Amino acid sequence: MDQDTTHIADVTVDGQQYSVYRHENVFPWASGIDIYVNGERVTSESTAETVLTALAQRRAIQDFGAKDVSQLRTTSQNATTVATNVSAAAAAINETVVYINRMKTVHEDGKAVYNASVEAAPQITEFNETARELRPELRSFENDSMAYRSNATALIELLRQQQNGTNVDPQRLYAQYTVTLEAKDELSDHLGFSGINEQLAQLASTSGNVVANASSVPTRGNVTAQRFRSVINESPVAANQTAALEIRDFDFDTVQEQAESLKDDWTEDWNSRQNPASTVYQSMAAIVVAIAAVGGYVAWRRR
Repeated sequence: MDQDTTHIADVTVDGQQYSVYRHENVFPWASGIDIYVNGERVTSESTAETVLTALAQRRAIQDFGAKDVSQLRTTSQNATTVATNVSAAAAAINETVVYINRMKTVHEDGKAVYNASVEAAPQITEFNETARELRPELRSFENDSMAYRSNATALIELLRQQQNGTNVDPQRLYAQYTVTLEAKDELSDHLGFSGINEQLAQLASTSGNVVANASSVPTRGNVTAQRFRSVINESPVAANQTAALEIRDFDFDTVQEQAESLKDDWTEDWNSRQNPASTVYQSMAAIVVAIAAVGGYVAWRRR
């Protein structure tokens, strides 16, 4: 009952090549997709899902255009620049935390330098607590920035090869797209509301208060103020750049969304072809019954 058959594509999964065809049947509800391997029709639902997922991903990644590549390159470069500034801010914060710890062990005029400094600038305690909580986050941001840049660079290279006519395995290309998308999401988690930009800005503000108050302390007050000034110099720059990092606005999910949509549509079409003969025969039986009923009614009317 199939009127027309179209070869959609061949796709290789785990070293096995599958052929995907679309069949148009005289009964629309019996039309759909069939998958064949070694001349045999695939009837396993899990196999069909795996094959159609791979094919959908291959089709979707082909729509990744020059504009996407340009934006991918820009965001990865910006992330690297921001990571450099965050690293500088992290270094200043770390050195200041070390200085605070050292103050606790130094005594002058019979009094711990730390106690004298905190009496004049109680914000030192707040800084110390916030800095200790923020340092792991800053390290994580640096690592995630590097991961995004590395994966984005690898994806750009594969796309460049494809555009230059090199035969790039579509599944390898989609796999690289996926890990790059995951890296982008990991990096995005550091931004936005209560992100590291706000925490860096808070540390810079706290450091400003420390500088204003600690300078008056006779015991190493100027040294303490100078140490916190380094945080003021580095943290606002890093805070402003992370706030301006528009990686969240990079709509990089469209390929994945398109792949999932294609897979869902094709899976539905594949399901419609399962046991199509019985579907057709049931349809034919229903038509025969309907014709018989009409014929019986006509015969009764003629009596």
